[in-house]
Amino acid sequence: MIAPRLHRVRPSAKPPRRIAWAVAGVAVLLLGWQSLSWMMHRAVVASPGETVMALFEIARSGQLWIQLGITLQRLLLSLAIGCSVGLVAGLLAGIQERIRSLFEPLRWVAMALPAVIIAVFGMMWFGMGGEQAVFLVAFIITPVVYVNTVDGVRGIDPQLVEMGRTYRIPRRLFLTQIYLPGIALPVVSGLTLAVGIGVRGIILAELLGSFDGVGHSFSRAWTFLKTPELFAWVLAALALVGLLEFGVLKPLRRRLRRWKGGPSA
Repeated sequence: MIAPRLHRVRPSAKPPRRIAWAVAGVAVLLLGWQSLSWMMHRAVVASPGETVMALFEIARSGQLWIQLGITLQRLLLSLAIGCSVGLVAGLLAGIQERIRSLFEPLRWVAMALPAVIIAVFGMMWFGMGGEQAVFLVAFIITPVVYVNTVDGVRGIDPQLVEMGRTYRIPRRLFLTQIYLPGIALPVVSGLTLAVGIGVRGIILAELLGSFDGVGHSFSRAWTFLKTPELFAWVLAALALVGLLEFGVLKPLRRRLRRWKGGPSA
C-alpha cells in the first residue's frame, strides 16, 4: 500500500524579513508623499517634514491629547454598543435560521446606507455633538460584527453541536464551551475591521456636526487653510487606528490563534 504524499506547507516569511518589507513599504509611501508635495503647492499638500512639525506644535499645546481623548472616548463607546448588539444578534441568527431570515433585510439596509446619510439622520435626531457621532459609528459597525458572528457560529463543527444536544448540556455551558470559543477568531477579525470603519465614521461625524474631537479639528484646519496642521490631524487619526489594532487587537488575535492551535502570525 502506497502512503499518500504529503504536501509541504510553505513557511511564512521570517519576522525580520517581514519587518524589512514593511519598512520598505513605509519608505515608498513617504517618498511618494514627499514627491507629491514637491509637485503641488504647499497649500494643497504639506510635506512630511512640515506635517511632523505641525504635529509637534499641536502636541506641545496640549490640543492633540485633548482632542484624541475625546475621539477615543466616543469610539470606545460606539464599539461597545455596536459590538454588543452585533454579537447578541449574530449569536441568535447563527443558531436559529428563522431569526437569521428575519434579520437579513435589516442587515442589508444597515450595510447599504451610506455613512453620510446616517450622519445626517443622527444630526436630525440627536443634534450637534457627540451623541450623533456615537450613533453613526454604532450603526455602521453593528452589521460588521453581526456578519462575522453569524459566520463563526455556522462554522462550528455540527457534530460538536449535535453531541452537546445529545448529552443535554446546559445552555450556559453550551454558550461558554462551544459557541463562544467557536466565534472568538471571527469576532476579533470583525472587530479589527470595525475599528478602522469606526475611526473613519467618528471623524466624519465630528467633521459634520461636532464642536470638538479630531474630526472637528481637521475641519478647522481645512477652513483656515492650515494644510500642515490638517495633515497632522490625519496622522493623529492613523495613530489612533494603529494603537487599537497593533496594541490591542493584533496581540489578542495572536493569543486566540495560539489557544486554538493555529498559526500565531
